Amino acid sequence: MNKNEQIAGKIEKIGNDTFKKLINLKIPPYPKYYHDTFMDILSDPRNKDVLDLSKKYNYLFSTSEINPSVEDSCFNITKESVQEFENSNITLKNISNENTIDIDNIKKEPGNIDAKKVLYSFDNFQKQITKELDNADKTITRLKLEIEKLERESNIDPLTKTYNRRVLIKDLEDIIEVGKERTLDMQVILFDADDFKNINDTFGHIAGDKTLIYITRLIQNSIRKGIRIYRYGGEEFIIILNRTQLKDGIKVAERIIKNADESKLLYKGNTINLTLSAGITNHLKGDSAETIIDRADNALYLAKKAGKNCQKAG
Repeated sequence: MNKNEQIAGKIEKIGNDTFKKLINLKIPPYPKYYHDTFMDILSDPRNKDVLDLSKKYNYLFSTSEINPSVEDSCFNITKESVQEFENSNITLKNISNENTIDIDNIKKEPGNIDAKKVLYSFDNFQKQITKELDNADKTITRLKLEIEKLERESNIDPLTKTYNRRVLIKDLEDIIEVGKERTLDMQVILFDADDFKNINDTFGHIAGDKTLIYITRLIQNSIRKGIRIYRYGGEEFIIILNRTQLKDGIKVAERIIKNADESKLLYKGNTINLTLSAGITNHLKGDSAETIIDRADNALYLAKKAGKNCQKAG
């Protein structure tokens, strides 16, 4: 058996173990819960071969940034737009056929022109065309509004209502573009829920989802209005502090960590002990979105290594 076959066998076993765990926890095997449980089991050190593969080809193991319902809606809008165009085209042809004037005969016998008939045809043609254009304008306006709504939804994490990773990368790239030739006063803070796997294992994934929503609100209430929160993945969240010095960014991270440690999250009469660790880094000249996130991730690792429930700068 070659390496690929061994890994395929392990993935199949993890899939079976995932279903068993969901059944034991009495959790419905919805795609999201299956994915999260699968990734929990995958993180077991005994699955190192598969875990290394997942890190190398993380696009194979991660869920789509776009909510499937958004993709379906985009398809439906495209289909409807084409259908509306075809309907308008048919209507315009019918209008044209109903109001056809024999120009060739008029050229041959200009003295026999029925002026009233010609004027009636032109007037009727204009009214019908105007009506059809009005209908087309209304349809275009409605579809544009639906597209704008879908565009907003495709940028939002469906569970926590934070911005997703795609928006994070775009926002970072836009900011970094300004600082290509200099260092910016910009901090990136990466938060991670400590021992989040224990919450899922003890209380189930619904409790885990409620915890993620709670973390989002806690961070939002701890920062000034206008700062975006991004769900980087799983239980990891990122905030960007623009025009902020490192010492001030550290204070923000410490405040959020303190608020989490002092918080009380109740689920079905049980108290969920929640702490956060954070890695913070400042922008450096020549940074890319990837390099600055990597430094924040390395700093987060130091915070975890230092005992969790703390922040480290890197």
